[in-house]
Amino acid sequence: MAELSVRTRFLNHPRQAALTALKATFPLWGVVAPVAAVVATVAGYFQFIADGAISNVGSFAWVTSLYLIFFLGLAAMHWLSHDAIVIDKDGVQLPFSPFKFKRRALPWTMVSRVKVDNINEKNFQKRSLSFVTTEGVRQLGLSHIDAQELEKLLLAAEMWSGKTELDSTVLQLKDELASGGSGTLISFTDMWEEELGRRFCPTAFVPLEPGRVIRNGTLKVLRHLALGGLSAVYLCQMNDRKMVVLKEAVVSDDSTEAAQVKAREMLDRESEMLLKLQHTNIVKVLDHFTEQGRNYLMLEYINGQDLRQLVQQNGPQREALVLTWAMEMATMLKYLHEQEPPIIHRDFTPDNLVLCQDGSLVLIDFGAANEFIGNATGTFVGKHAFIAPEQFRGKAVVQSDIYAFGCTLYFLLTGKEPEALSTSNPQTENSRISSEMSELIVCCTQLEARRRYQSAAQLIPILHGLAAALPSIT
Repeated sequence: MAELSVRTRFLNHPRQAALTALKATFPLWGVVAPVAAVVATVAGYFQFIADGAISNVGSFAWVTSLYLIFFLGLAAMHWLSHDAIVIDKDGVQLPFSPFKFKRRALPWTMVSRVKVDNINEKNFQKRSLSFVTTEGVRQLGLSHIDAQELEKLLLAAEMWSGKTELDSTVLQLKDELASGGSGTLISFTDMWEEELGRRFCPTAFVPLEPGRVIRNGTLKVLRHLALGGLSAVYLCQMNDRKMVVLKEAVVSDDSTEAAQVKAREMLDRESEMLLKLQHTNIVKVLDHFTEQGRNYLMLEYINGQDLRQLVQQNGPQREALVLTWAMEMATMLKYLHEQEPPIIHRDFTPDNLVLCQDGSLVLIDFGAANEFIGNATGTFVGKHAFIAPEQFRGKAVVQSDIYAFGCTLYFLLTGKEPEALSTSNPQTENSRISSEMSELIVCCTQLEARRRYQSAAQLIPILHGLAAALPSIT
């Protein structure tokens, strides 16, 4: 799996103006200046050969200036283009400081403390965020970060800071953002009541090779459908006739024996629940078994095109059609969430929704094995851009699927991946999308679970109302 990182926009208007000016004048300093310098250099060289000395000091200085302009322009473009704050599990990357020439990357191992300076300033943009490092203190002024981007920055810092101390002033700033300011601010007070405690390193495993026969000779592996970490998905043939999909999960050897036993018990329990599901829009689980220390779920094979492939080939879809699909998706989630106990899918994405030949959607994957893998390896499972913050933290709830549902609608309407750990609004990409549809997606993708729609059942009448207000699908 690709590592997740969070980018926070650093809105420095003079910096943006300078970058725009550099780009606009690039033909002059980036093309004309170096070409003229090269031509003058070649001419000066032949003149030097002929005269045996530099005959024109002024020309030499002029050529040197052209080279200097070119290289300074490239350096300025490089500095000014790094205008985002990037945070991931390894550390923080700050915007370049062209006149200070300080280290941009700050590994978490180098940062001992994060604090907010001038905490008593009423306007948070007059404060600064300080990273206390082994090389001194690096300050980041908050005047160029808007409220929502700042919340995202603080969220990411809390997720990945590990042993780095987060000062009480950081928590105070979070609380202020949660309780004050404009109505668009999002609270993380309840969401992050405890740290990410586990750091695991998955152990690679060797997947089954095509042609391998398992399950007492009844299943033959035809090809790999997906591979990653400690799991794999295969297309198989059962009894030389029926096509099925096999999901494989392996417990890391690094896990304790108790953890391995618990993970297998959980897989068995959830697999038994999935075997009982009967819904026309949800793939059927046919069997679960363990063989040579590997755990398997066998699902029926659905022939069709998944929605990611469809959008990649055909572009964003019409709002009326997306609403029709949304109603089917909501009924799938309603059915899963109303089981006892509720079944949380955990990977409700366009990749796992297949469009059949009759136009209906089928959900082709489940989160049971996903939860098993996550608990066994200490990793989260799912597509990064579709994961709700609490799920990333390992505390998925039914509203986590609502978040993924909203992200899926955003992707179908815009053709673009939603931004990770953010509220999605498709109107920012396509102004023709109705305000009502955009508001629904914004509500589904609120970063705080209690601010989203609380159930799929709540979504269904809203979706019917939106569909009734749009022209009929032709």
